[in-house]
Amino acid sequence: MSSNVYYFSSFKDLLDFIEAQMNNIEENVSALKQRYDVVRARAEKLRRLEKALEELVGEKISSLNEIDFMGLRVVINARAVDELRVLEEAINSQEDSLSALRRVHEVLKKLHDSLESSVGVDGLTIIVQTHYDIPIRILLKEPEE
Repeated sequence: MSSNVYYFSSFKDLLDFIEAQMNNIEENVSALKQRYDVVRARAEKLRRLEKALEELVGEKISSLNEIDFMGLRVVINARAVDELRVLEEAINSQEDSLSALRRVHEVLKKLHDSLESSVGVDGLTIIVQTHYDIPIRILLKEPEE
C-alpha cells in the first residue's frame, strides 16, 4: 500500500497538482497505447499462427512460460501476446487512475466554490492524504496562530 501526505496553501495549488498528475498519466497512456498498437499486430499474427498449428495438430499448444518466483511472476521467452497483456493491464490501470483524478478534481472545484462563497478559504492549509497518488482524504486546517 502506497500512501502519502501533501500540504497545500491554496486550492489553486492543490488543483494544479492534480492537473499535473492527470497530464502525466495522459502522456503515459498515450505512449502505452502507441506501443500497444505496434505489439498488437505482432500478437495477432502469432495468435493466428498458433491457431493454425492447433488445427493441424489437433490439440491446444501449451504456452506455459510464466513462473512464480517468490511472489514475482517471471515470463521466460516472452512473446508479443505476453507483452500485449501487460500493456493492456497497464493502460486499464492508468485510465482508472485518470478517471479517479478527474472525479476528485471536479469535487474539489465544487468544494472550493462552495467554501469560497460561504466562509472563504484564505489562510487555510489543505492537507491531502493519497493512496497511490489518488487523494482519499482532505483536511482543511485553519491557520495556526
